[in-house]
Amino acid sequence: MSVNGVEIPGAAAFLEKLKAGIPDGQIYIASNGATINAKGRIASTGLDRYIDDLFISEDMGVTKPDAAFFDLCLKRIGEPASSCIMIGDSLSSDMLGARNAGLDSVWFMPGGNVEEAMKTYEINDCASSYEELYEVLRKWCDGVKE
Repeated sequence: MSVNGVEIPGAAAFLEKLKAGIPDGQIYIASNGATINAKGRIASTGLDRYIDDLFISEDMGVTKPDAAFFDLCLKRIGEPASSCIMIGDSLSSDMLGARNAGLDSVWFMPGGNVEEAMKTYEINDCASSYEELYEVLRKWCDGVKE
């Protein structure tokens, strides 16, 4: 399980564009699960070269959506919640966790009743493609810098 990561087509190009277009931005991964599996999967795709740090529940002793997970991430990053945004595909761990921790959030590749989910989880934005996600992040960064 630790060597079978699968890159979503376009992920590397998106991360390259993100690093070039938002040069002050940092990219972190927050994952529930076993450390060896998470690190191995990311490394096997080659996407680890774009990642500034990994936050894995096994190492942290707490899982998403617990606010404590995100508090530990922010402490290690050394940034306030207001300068960070959670991008995730899971309503029950990523979006709920962002809400619990007071973080802005982007639900990536949403499906089902999007309107209801956005209200329930207080999601700031949705994106169903890398292009949409990049635009959401550009706008968010511009708002943070103002």
